[in-house]
Amino acid sequence: MATRFVCRNIFNTDPDTFWSKVFFDAEYNRGLYLEGLGFKSYEPVSLDEKPDGSKIRKFRTEPKTEAPAVVTKLIGGSLVYEETGQFDPKAKVWTYQVRTSKMADKVRIGGRYWLESRGEKKLERICEVEIAVDVFGVGGVVEGFIEKTTRETYVKATAFTNEFIAKHGL
Repeated sequence: MATRFVCRNIFNTDPDTFWSKVFFDAEYNRGLYLEGLGFKSYEPVSLDEKPDGSKIRKFRTEPKTEAPAVVTKLIGGSLVYEETGQFDPKAKVWTYQVRTSKMADKVRIGGRYWLESRGEKKLERICEVEIAVDVFGVGGVVEGFIEKTTRETYVKATAFTNEFIAKHGL
């Protein structure tokens, strides 16, 4: 069984600026993962832009986490993951999948998000996330841990993103 949840975050810019000058910006992403989130590493792998405006982005990263004993026992001391996402320019929706470096056949993480205007220079990001961990007896505990850290990460990312937007006058 999978865990599904929704995260909502407010950013102080408009949707077009967010997609064009924040989300795909190399400086923003490097700063977000290394400074804003305090990850151990962030490595862009690719960004492919299609003639229709769609984009496919892939990156690898390693978060710092204090995992519960059951999670540490399953994955060991560290976990690198690779995120692959696709932006649909017509629907203005980002869809992504995460592949973990360990137990990749047992862990599925993915989601999609979009932006809704909430007035001048204000938007809400709505992100639907799905997590499934197929490990008998402990899958639910691991899913709960991933949900908790995902929610915490989105809160930190929102603060960093709004600082980036203000600093760059976006």
